[in-house]
Amino acid sequence: MPRSIVPIIACLAGVAAAHVSTADTAPGQRSLGQSGLRKITVNAISVTGTLRSLQGVNGAPGPGGHKPEYFKFGGWNMRDDVDASAGYRMARIDLVRTHDGYGPGDIDAKFASAAAPKGALISAERDVFTIFPNLDADPDDPASYRFGPTDQLIASIENIGAQVIFRLGRSEGADPRPPPDFDKYAAIAKHIVLHYNRGWANGHHYGIRYWEVWNEPDLGNLFWAGTPQQFFDLYGKLAHAVKAADENALVGGPAIAKPNDASPYRDEFLRSVRAAHVPLDFYSWHWYATDSNDPRDFARIGVDLRSRLDRYGFANARSLLTEWNYGLSDPPPSPLVRASFITSALLYMQDAPIDAAALYRADNVFGVDGATPDKTGQALIALGQLKSTPVRLAVAGGDSAGFAVVAGRSRDGQVLRILISNYQIPPQFLGRRAGEDVLHVPPVFDVRLLARRSISYRNNSGFDLAVDHLPPDRSYVIERCRISEQDDFRPVVTTIPPGKGVSLKEELPPPGVELITVRTVAPHARPPSPVDVTYCGAQ
Repeated sequence: MPRSIVPIIACLAGVAAAHVSTADTAPGQRSLGQSGLRKITVNAISVTGTLRSLQGVNGAPGPGGHKPEYFKFGGWNMRDDVDASAGYRMARIDLVRTHDGYGPGDIDAKFASAAAPKGALISAERDVFTIFPNLDADPDDPASYRFGPTDQLIASIENIGAQVIFRLGRSEGADPRPPPDFDKYAAIAKHIVLHYNRGWANGHHYGIRYWEVWNEPDLGNLFWAGTPQQFFDLYGKLAHAVKAADENALVGGPAIAKPNDASPYRDEFLRSVRAAHVPLDFYSWHWYATDSNDPRDFARIGVDLRSRLDRYGFANARSLLTEWNYGLSDPPPSPLVRASFITSALLYMQDAPIDAAALYRADNVFGVDGATPDKTGQALIALGQLKSTPVRLAVAGGDSAGFAVVAGRSRDGQVLRILISNYQIPPQFLGRRAGEDVLHVPPVFDVRLLARRSISYRNNSGFDLAVDHLPPDRSYVIERCRISEQDDFRPVVTTIPPGKGVSLKEELPPPGVELITVRTVAPHARPPSPVDVTYCGAQ
């Protein structure tokens, strides 16, 4: 979804009163208890699977001209001189999408064109940073390319050890008209892949896997002023070009903004790709929980899209959510509300048929020095800590209404982590809408929304946690890291002696996030001293 429509969405009309019902319970989790604290039980020996990493984001971490002056999204100002690499490492971000670099990462964006929408985000001409500035030039000649700005953007991603989703196309605010020569455009794309994966033109051997064709063609003139068939033709040529340059690369698209709409870019695109025998290694889509602010939206849409991919013969194609966030509303939520929302959403995605997710965006949540995260950045760090405890354990006590809980242990069994997010959908977004389930953004587009849920929240003041089946002859060091109005994810460490068991009763009103780490101390060993760190997970 383009960021320049945020003020329009803010003009949405009021909502109807909520239809109250009990929150539904997630599979394998117990219903709500009767006290003010939610009873949570973790079975330390019952393995239910593997926790997947969904630590993807939009926005390259490094500085250097790839962010436009005065960029604003979600209430945050973007600074061009900020290097967020330290924050990305703390959060263990492992996938970064290059879209909206506003020049870097763009093939031929023309922000100064008379046909360009020129959204409010673009305050200066960015054409000088694009890869192929003159479409009349020879695509086989290295001199036709200006790789420097994009090299810097990609290097900042590679330097934190993350994979790249390279979006082939243009950022928001550029001329949306189709390229005049699809074959030449495909030749340019081929040489871009060769530069980054095969060393062409003093290039690199990064082995970038994900190559995403275009962005949100279903939003019409914001990104694609051509016909659907023209887009299908362009996709086919670019997909074949990527594979010709690197047979190991994964190619996909079309990064649609309206996956809940029966637009030509959903089913018709899949039918066209299948009929033409065009490669489609992944299908990419976007969603912002606008006018619902429901963290379950993404899982609900993911189930529907997975069934469509399977139906059209793409059972092996991955489903990639390459942009997502809280609803596009104004004023935006506080960093704490967003922190709890994205934590609950990502925990629910663990059980959804979504193969990768890239939050839009994260280069603005780790402070002006890139190492002092706000509460949203702290939530990403908490989620990243689960990568060290990937063996998923049975948990009872969460629900699907916002109170999300997962637990995992390290492969050597010495560390166990429980992540709890207590999020509540704001009351104005509960219950049936007064009108139809459609977001109108005249005269640009309409988006069909998911029906809102009716939920009554109770027993949400905190948690009563018990970890069962831990060896009784050990001591345990417990580190609690909380994100709340008063707490900024700094560790509180306690030691549990042998025979006492691990249990906690804590207030955690919504919105709030808590990461609990349980470390085993060998028999007769002295418990380690607490580590003096600024943020949990920073050591």
